[in-house]
Amino acid sequence: MVVEKKTARLRATPKRRRQADLDAFAAGAGTTRSKDTVFPWQEPHVREDVKKNIPLRLPETLYLKLKYIADNTPYSMNSFILDRLEQVIDEEIGRIT
Repeated sequence: MVVEKKTARLRATPKRRRQADLDAFAAGAGTTRSKDTVFPWQEPHVREDVKKNIPLRLPETLYLKLKYIADNTPYSMNSFILDRLEQVIDEEIGRIT
């Protein structure tokens, strides 16, 4: 008795981009944002008290350096990262916008 191997059927086809969509995207390149632009972090539903987790993989040497800072300063590892990261993110957002 020979059993035929079943092939899985695609459940959906990939969405094809229309040329008009691509042209509209390209037309917006290099344009500046208007004063009315609302950034994702400025949306009314975004709350400062909600914390989100992201996985962060550090090389062991960097982790040990961070731990050393936490052991020898008033900072925790988390507060040190947040303080420095916020500065860099704000600088990058300023550069982008």
